[in-house]
Amino acid sequence: MLSKLIILVLVYIVCLCNLLFVLSPFLAFLLPFIDYQNGVFSVSSPLVFGLLKVFTTAIFSISFLMMMYLFLDFILGFSVFISLKNCKRFEKYKEYDFLTPVITQVKEKFDENSIRLYIKNSNEINAFAVGSLGSKNIIISRGMIDHFLLICPEPKMFLSAIRSVISHEMSHLINKDFIPAYIIMVNQKFTNLVSSILYFLFYNIAKIINALPSGGRASSFLMIYGYKFFNTVINAFNSIIVYNLFEFIRKFVSRSIEYRCDYQASKAFGGKNMAFALSITGDDGYFTIFSTHPKTKSRIKKIEDIKMSDDTIRPALADSIANSIAFILFALTTLLFAKLAHIDLFIREILINHENIYRKLSYLWHLINKIY
Repeated sequence: MLSKLIILVLVYIVCLCNLLFVLSPFLAFLLPFIDYQNGVFSVSSPLVFGLLKVFTTAIFSISFLMMMYLFLDFILGFSVFISLKNCKRFEKYKEYDFLTPVITQVKEKFDENSIRLYIKNSNEINAFAVGSLGSKNIIISRGMIDHFLLICPEPKMFLSAIRSVISHEMSHLINKDFIPAYIIMVNQKFTNLVSSILYFLFYNIAKIINALPSGGRASSFLMIYGYKFFNTVINAFNSIIVYNLFEFIRKFVSRSIEYRCDYQASKAFGGKNMAFALSITGDDGYFTIFSTHPKTKSRIKKIEDIKMSDDTIRPALADSIANSIAFILFALTTLLFAKLAHIDLFIREILINHENIYRKLSYLWHLINKIY
């Protein structure tokens, strides 16, 4: 299955396009220093190399902060905590005690004992899963449970339908289908952070240049409006072309991920049960945060004759490989920009001259205390 790998490649393209926002202050800073002679535009080489070093350092900072965020979230799970707002563990509701044997069966079939089931107080027909690297959670809305209770003619069919829906979401979790959306979210978070810091520095430099007696005001004007122009163009490019193209391809490719989840749920507890659960959710199925569901009729046709398997349901091999490749590429990209920004040389210099650096920082701290 190449769907996950294709989506992850698309995610990296989107992340690279997000990094274009970091370029805006650098391009704007160059404008006053562009020289035009004999029909040729030129910029001082030392200036270009200096800005290139700062730019690679900014990209390394984004990559490093992303890795640190992923690591901390693996330990603390704060992104999942935010996603579970307005949701409660099903054990807190006495009326949902019947879900205990259902979730136990699903955990045993998928060999995943750490999964937690939540109830969302909502009337929409909805079930989804949220996860991070260290937490896996399935959420079912009250609306879906009430809808299944109303439609199902007998309790056994109701429990089978709920179990199949939970199994479908379990497939999303064991195959880590949350990773593409998670990477984009983290990338946007820290790209915006680093871009804001760079803009703050850029704006203050422009103010200093504005105070210069010779050509300062014109240079500052050119830099500020140049920044606004580049930022507007990059934002329009990402919003109109990149994100729309990404969503179009993602919706097309991610259908196979939904088919895989239906297939694994069918192997877990039978295709007939999964087909029945799909048939009572409507023509378009229920909502998922991972991808766009294909039409219900098409999904039912693919899985209704699948027999229940006695084997434990494991993550798809192709998805596991794709997930591993994603994190390896992420780590290699961080190391590449660290090398380009000469971070290794910077760390080596700190280790060699740490006493001298400490002395200078102490003197600076002493001066700050005297001033304030």
